[in-house]
Amino acid sequence: MPNYILTDRLLVRPYVASDGPEVVELLNDFAVSKWMSTIPHPYTDADVQLVNADGSSRWPELAAITLKGEIVGGISAGDHFGYWIGRAHWGQGIATEAAAAMLHYLFESEGRDEVTTGVFAGNRASSRILDRLGFREVSRNMIPCAARGDGIEVANINLSVDRSHWGQVSWDN
Repeated sequence: MPNYILTDRLLVRPYVASDGPEVVELLNDFAVSKWMSTIPHPYTDADVQLVNADGSSRWPELAAITLKGEIVGGISAGDHFGYWIGRAHWGQGIATEAAAAMLHYLFESEGRDEVTTGVFAGNRASSRILDRLGFREVSRNMIPCAARGDGIEVANINLSVDRSHWGQVSWDN
């Protein structure tokens, strides 16, 4: 993960300890957490563990998405690409802008040949974004969703995009 990625509107940067309250506020919304496998609901201060005791990032593959200095979501550059946006910021193109910038970094700076992700069936907004970015379905499975409760599994669509297809973005959908 780079120190930061700058887009026209966004700064994508590593999380710092002081981000905790904003992250808790945004993720403690079932409308957001129900689309992620590992985020519980309710999401509390006890759940957010962004940095180690020495101040280093606990999750170096995760980054904050900020708009005008405010955290509006998060994105993962790890083995499993993913992102989330707080509900107040939906419909503003933030996820698409941040995801496109992160993919550019992963393909061009890290030299990856392929990026994989997953989206819960029914998450039309994320499905549209991933389709626009060139992701294509490779399989389906059932996976746990912590926000929905212990033992609850949700239909998941596994997707991938390779270097030759990621730049073929369709903005007309």
